[in-house]
Amino acid sequence: MTLRTVGTALVVGLFVLAPLTALAKIGGGDVEYKPKGAGKVVFAHDYHVNLKGQKCSNCHYKTFQMKGGDAAYKMDMSMLTKGQFCGSCHNGQKGFDLKAADNCKRCHKD
Repeated sequence: MTLRTVGTALVVGLFVLAPLTALAKIGGGDVEYKPKGAGKVVFAHDYHVNLKGQKCSNCHYKTFQMKGGDAAYKMDMSMLTKGQFCGSCHNGQKGFDLKAADNCKRCHKD
């Protein structure tokens, strides 16, 4: 194998493998919500997607649009307890039940 062949193989390998390694970890970063009268909530994409094995399409675009931050969603606990937004999974069947008082601290931080 010539040096040119090895160099070409390395360049081609970088173009092929680089996108695949980018796809290996999907996230989107944390999204922070600051509800009135309650501790902030930080939604961790890495936890839900990489550790829990959820697909982006499980939530986007059905439950959440691809927008971030407080301005994107006007939600409150009454909406969540009726199965909207986070409540669509956190219902005691798919995820922990957000209606249980002892689970508040799982999302709301001081």
